[in-house]
Amino acid sequence: MINKLIIIFLIFSILIIKVLSQSNEQPLNVVPYPQEVRMIGCNIPLSVGSITIKSNIESTILSISISRYQGLFFPFTNNILKGSSNNIELSLIIASDDETLELGIDESYFLLVDQDTYQIKANTIYGAMRGLETFKQMVVYDVVENSYSLTCAEVVDYPTYQWRGLLVDNARHFLPKNMVLHIIDSMGYNKFNTMHWHLIDTVAFPVESKTYPKLTEALLGPGAIITHDDILEVVAYAKTYGIRVIPEFDVPGHSSAWGVGYPELLSNCPGYPASSIPLDCSNPYTYTFLENFFSEIAPLFQDSYFHTGGDELVIDCWANDTSIQKWMKTKDYNTSDAFQYFEDQLDVIMKSINRTKIAWNDVLQHGVKFDKDTTLVQTWTNINDLRDVLAAGYKTITSFFFYLDRQSPTGNHYHYEWQDTWEDFYASDPRLNITSNAENILGGEATMFGEQVSTVNWDARVWPRAIGISERLWSATEINNITLALPRIGQFSCDMSRRGISSGPLFPDFCSLPDDLSFSFKPVYQLSKDEIKIILKKY
Repeated sequence: MINKLIIIFLIFSILIIKVLSQSNEQPLNVVPYPQEVRMIGCNIPLSVGSITIKSNIESTILSISISRYQGLFFPFTNNILKGSSNNIELSLIIASDDETLELGIDESYFLLVDQDTYQIKANTIYGAMRGLETFKQMVVYDVVENSYSLTCAEVVDYPTYQWRGLLVDNARHFLPKNMVLHIIDSMGYNKFNTMHWHLIDTVAFPVESKTYPKLTEALLGPGAIITHDDILEVVAYAKTYGIRVIPEFDVPGHSSAWGVGYPELLSNCPGYPASSIPLDCSNPYTYTFLENFFSEIAPLFQDSYFHTGGDELVIDCWANDTSIQKWMKTKDYNTSDAFQYFEDQLDVIMKSINRTKIAWNDVLQHGVKFDKDTTLVQTWTNINDLRDVLAAGYKTITSFFFYLDRQSPTGNHYHYEWQDTWEDFYASDPRLNITSNAENILGGEATMFGEQVSTVNWDARVWPRAIGISERLWSATEINNITLALPRIGQFSCDMSRRGISSGPLFPDFCSLPDDLSFSFKPVYQLSKDEIKIILKKY
């Protein structure tokens, strides 16, 4: 019996040593894990409200970010054990006050916390924001001692991928403006920097148009509309997190909603379901309409990219429309030529509104060719198609391993616990198994298509699984150990819950929440009208 106990003790000791040695490989409890970390070996006791932040530059956007984080450091305030009597002033030293936000903006930062120094250095305000999030996670609440402390460390950090996106579907279920702002909060906490706003689809057209007001006859319900002012507020709020907002208006497929108010835009394909009917590629009015509408909408968005969709076109419909048949015959076109013509007209429109086109990769599978300098391809199908896109010389972002609505994201197996699909996301580096032109992969996007997702379950369907995607796109490729990532992600999921994001657990644990916490699906910070104008430079 004693021998058995000794053996059990030895086995347990070996397991403990193994866990401790692994934790030493990633000693800082931060998500996404930084590129370089040096632990300094101290923990500074904190009192509630003892942290202030001071910047060397003036910036409305940065000031809002600072104000937001000031309210997040100490979620518990009752009977907290007092720490140091001295206040801590976090110094932000930023090289430029330029608030321009675009693809490739410098998001790097240097962070130092020791007994005497509390400092973030960055070249841009957006790098400083990323450092603020890391600093926030270094403020640790001890639930047993009911106390706060600040972890000492030196961090050098920057993203591996410049495009780290999340697709938000506002068509299949309507998401009110405040819910979208709430989603942006959660994205910012995870260092995502691009919101792909999937605004319309077959079932609904919720976007206000003053040029073509009958488009919103295809609403999901009364009041389920996104106004111009809503868009401006979303774009401004996202900018306070360093998040670019890119609209998607999917054409020529997924287009039934366009035809509810303007049926002359649609093809005439008897026997085809309404969901399969595309825009009429032969009608000059189609292109006049699109140019007028996109010219109205594009100025509401500040980013230079504009997503025109192009996926899942039921191309045979065009071959069964008698007027389109006659048009194709006149031009000696087949359906692939017709699709090329449609995309060429879109290129002209994109040039007229000064935007770079994004299109889904299956457009290429119809034989269509894009201008490589003016089109970004989003690859959503599989890795072989990604290789084809790269071999053709296109720049691309990948999504096929990051579909949050799939039970088997990689197609390899199903997990017993569906939340464990985070492991598949975590293991799916966009450049994994790519041997040529990998530099043309700008990054990746998680996609949350909304057939079964609405305001009430959006958080729970996205988080904490998308935390794995955020780390995969930010952290070094070598940071890929699921065992090491799990406790960090679990702790951060709890932290997100304390901030009002309904992010659940990945394993049995205890996440203490403030008594006054409210999951209200509203933004942490409410922008004033003046702040929106200043951020968007619309004085």
